[in-house]
Amino acid sequence: MHKRKNNLVTYLIVVLIILILVIAALFNKPDANESANNVVLLTLSEQDEPIVWNNLKLSVGQQEGPGDYVSIPNHSEITATESITLPAGEATMIRFVHGGSAVNPVPDVVMYWIYIQRPIQGKPDMMRTYYLEGQVVGDNEQQAREQFVQFAQSWEVD
Repeated sequence: MHKRKNNLVTYLIVVLIILILVIAALFNKPDANESANNVVLLTLSEQDEPIVWNNLKLSVGQQEGPGDYVSIPNHSEITATESITLPAGEATMIRFVHGGSAVNPVPDVVMYWIYIQRPIQGKPDMMRTYYLEGQVVGDNEQQAREQFVQFAQSWEVD
């Protein structure tokens, strides 16, 4: 009788552990854009909507223009510019404040862009600008900025 009781207790413990593992797996599913290693993947040709990651709303884009010209959204003001070195190459980071128009005023939003420019083959006066965009979400801009620079360290530009 004692042996049967021990087997039953062992069986119940095993079932309980399995249930806990299943419940933990259900609640810890990674986001569709986040792997199990907490990696965010933004694909230029496929990324329609920004991804919220930590203190940032992230997106990626590209544009063409003459020389070093970069076109930020209308109703924006660049407040800081700095050069940064990334594994993808030398980049520029800008901080700008973006607000709505006089017709449609909205609260100012703090944005960061990190961009890299590459010459366009066959167009000697034109550059293609690849950029990461990070909109600060929440009140901790300094932490968002640090996370944005950290995020850019894994950026690949072809």
